[in-house]
Amino acid sequence: MKTLVIGANGKIGRHFCRGAASTGRPVRAMVRQQEHAEAMEAMGVESVVADLEDDFAHAFDGCDRVVFTAGSGGATGGDKTLLVDLYGAIRAIDESLSRGALHFVMVSAMRADQPLASPPALRHYMVAKKLADEHLLRSSLPHTILRPGRLSDEPASGAVRTEVSGGGFDISRENVALCIAAALDQPGARGRVVDLLDGDTAIDSLFAA
Repeated sequence: MKTLVIGANGKIGRHFCRGAASTGRPVRAMVRQQEHAEAMEAMGVESVVADLEDDFAHAFDGCDRVVFTAGSGGATGGDKTLLVDLYGAIRAIDESLSRGALHFVMVSAMRADQPLASPPALRHYMVAKKLADEHLLRSSLPHTILRPGRLSDEPASGAVRTEVSGGGFDISRENVALCIAAALDQPGARGRVVDLLDGDTAIDSLFAA
């Protein structure tokens, strides 16, 4: 089974693709630029050039699982948030559904279901995440939604927690990438919406029945 990674050139996406290459997991990295595709190929990862703001259906050919970890980035405006984080995610979900995808893993954001609780500057982003998550939840697509807290570039600890109370609000991007892999591998991840923070639960057992 091959997994399409949408947002493969982002920090979480690169960690996931690097891990996939090291373990022999079949993936296809969807990137926007040819130079990024070449970097992925050099890492041993199959790639395809496609853009969430354009026609990207060809990227799904031959893939039966999808990871969505794309984002417009903090330096862009609300227009890009709408096109990428919301409409891009909705189109990816619909394309996956039409292709009969076996599993869709969405990397969302903690408290995306409460956008008005976020600082004003983040509310449009959180609304986009909330609506994309709800579109996935309403669909019949087998799914897992991961909602990480504040992202850091700390090395992976291999352990997380899913309770918001009882500690800090950070999670390593590398830990998130490991959680994506666990969600794809463990049947207990299907139908789950999971908050993610650095913690003490081994990622390998995160979705154990």
